[in-house]
Amino acid sequence: MMNYKNLLIFLLLITAASCKQKTETKKTTIQKNGIHVAILLYPGVELLDFSGPAEVFSNAKGFDVYTVSTAGKSIATKNGTLKITADYTLDNAPQPDIIVVPGGPEDAIKPVTTNQNTMSWLKKASLKTRLTMSVCTGAEILGKAGILENKTATTHQAALDTLQSRYKNTRFVKDVRFVEDGKVITTAGVSAGIDGALYVVEKLKGLKEALFVTLLMQYDKWKPGDGMIIGAKTITEAHPNLSATEEKAQQNEVLPSDGNDIVCGMMLKKGNKITYRYKGKLYGFCSPGCKKLFVNHPETYTSK
Repeated sequence: MMNYKNLLIFLLLITAASCKQKTETKKTTIQKNGIHVAILLYPGVELLDFSGPAEVFSNAKGFDVYTVSTAGKSIATKNGTLKITADYTLDNAPQPDIIVVPGGPEDAIKPVTTNQNTMSWLKKASLKTRLTMSVCTGAEILGKAGILENKTATTHQAALDTLQSRYKNTRFVKDVRFVEDGKVITTAGVSAGIDGALYVVEKLKGLKEALFVTLLMQYDKWKPGDGMIIGAKTITEAHPNLSATEEKAQQNEVLPSDGNDIVCGMMLKKGNKITYRYKGKLYGFCSPGCKKLFVNHPETYTSK
């Protein structure tokens, strides 16, 4: 018979094997499914710089998001606001399709840019990405890695002059939420990372998907096209202008029969009062949020 000590060792070995299997399964899933987004984390990183894009990508269809730590799996964000256990370290992180490099204060970024292993990983991984993205002062890290060489970029408004003086071969621009130059996307300060990530979702999955993410996040600040795309023209969708009389008349219209919300696909019952008439056709919606998306982008939802 197995004694207590041997039984305990046996159980520990089974638990370890199970944990290893789960870890390997996660890595296999990340390597095979969806668009893989690696978010680089380091001690002192700005919380919203990475959590904003993470929220966008994790709410969009077809994206697998994971975190990669530069200094062991466990790190603390700026001011010790949050302690995080990253999914991977630089040594075992899978190759991403998209890298997101968030910003932080100068004293947090310097150890990253002076660490040879981190710079080597970023340079090597970026060669195989579809997009490499920085948020806020994360542009400093991309600059140090040589990824912004001969590019147009942006960063936090307070860091524009400093980074321009350090990286002479990069043109830094102000008053834009993001800049796309080739496969490099840089964003302005902190919350602009959300806008940049939404643009990436729009670029890879379409405007409808990006707009739906803004609805889920209740983020109504995003303006599609509110960025600089080097070598491409931004097309701004025309929004309908209703008179006060027309707007008031629409408030009294109800859905004459069962149907579906054209934005989210939810089933609607006859008599639904959240409606909007566009080009003579009445559309019903499950919520004011879906209606607002349609009103602001009608051609996106009505064009085939």
